[in-house]
Amino acid sequence: MRFIIFQKPSWRNMILWGIFLIVLVTSRDNVISVFSGKLKPIYSAQVTTQEIGLTFDISWGEQTAEPILDILKQKEIHATFFLSSPWASKHEALIKRMVAEGHEIASHGNRHVDLNTLSPSELEKEILTSQEVLEKISGQKISLLRPPNGAYDNKVISISQKLGYRVIQWSVDSLDWKRPGPEAVINNVMKGIRNGHGAQAGDIILFHASDSAPDTIKALPVVIDSLRNKNYALVPISDLLKNAASTWPPESNLNPQEKAPVQR
Repeated sequence: MRFIIFQKPSWRNMILWGIFLIVLVTSRDNVISVFSGKLKPIYSAQVTTQEIGLTFDISWGEQTAEPILDILKQKEIHATFFLSSPWASKHEALIKRMVAEGHEIASHGNRHVDLNTLSPSELEKEILTSQEVLEKISGQKISLLRPPNGAYDNKVISISQKLGYRVIQWSVDSLDWKRPGPEAVINNVMKGIRNGHGAQAGDIILFHASDSAPDTIKALPVVIDSLRNKNYALVPISDLLKNAASTWPPESNLNPQEKAPVQR
């Protein structure tokens, strides 16, 4: 018969475990995000309506945003614009027009960098810098974030949530930035990439209003009319989420914390 003898832990080990527990408690949001592996952004919503979220990213350019606004005004459609703050600072008149015409302003960060490459302090600064600029110009409370290049990790999700944000991706990609031609952009939205999943209720569509996506100007009116013919309604993301029972994937169902005012 073999006897197992348990040794009493040393004081040194007990102190180390105590320090670890203190760090675990005081940094629980970040610790949970690192170890759970389950935090996700919102790709789509579970809805009982016929609503689809319409979004545009803008990081640079002078030629595309205004024609897209003209189309949306003519079609009486409201959308969410994810803006980088340097672009917004140079185009205040366009931002004010977006607000006046009923569009939602959201954050696409400050610098166009992958947020998951930043330290927690750098990430927080990046989000708050963009927030200050966008809120000052638009007069709206900024509470939605789309990471540049769609790059995220648990750190990005948990820190954004702590700062009062919901992180938004997309479930339908127009791939307009690749400049495939208007017909291809239309097909990507209506039929899905490689004849996969076309836009349906609860989806979030990704377009760009940067100059990298000139095909969007010709494709957008056709997409709007085609979806309307299928009895879908195109709405900003906040409206889509307001009527959602939940979001997809399930790991994205995080309630943002109360947003603290930006220190100016």
